[in-house]
Amino acid sequence: MSRIDTVIAALPAMPRPAVEAHWTKLGARGAPRLPDPLFRRLTAQMLQERRYGEVPAIIRRELARVSNLSTGGSEQGQPPVVMPIRLADGTRLIREWNGRTVEVLVRDGGCFEWEGRPYKSLSHIAREVTGAHWSGPRFFGMRSRRG
Repeated sequence: MSRIDTVIAALPAMPRPAVEAHWTKLGARGAPRLPDPLFRRLTAQMLQERRYGEVPAIIRRELARVSNLSTGGSEQGQPPVVMPIRLADGTRLIREWNGRTVEVLVRDGGCFEWEGRPYKSLSHIAREVTGAHWSGPRFFGMRSRRG
């Protein structure tokens, strides 16, 4: 592990004055008034940039473009970028449908359980509940309607 890696690994446990000392060593003026976790991440980023170089301008521009699109901005009439939702094992999805509460449990490997039975897709569950074809993620409120 390099010296920079060692310092970065130690940042979360360091007292704030020690982190501020690293900040000052980097040539930055007074430490910004930020919450400790954010200030530590910013200090780690500066340490990495000093050691490995800054992110190239083309990547910064692309990140800004994607960030703008994902927040609803539009570039040349393109729709916003939709980031996929990842569900952790044990997550419960709850939806009320026609006065009935539908509760689905996310299982290992992207499987789902509803009423004690396993399903490979939320859409199958949505179809069982409604009797009609539905997008499972949309039925459970994880996607909005297009348009």
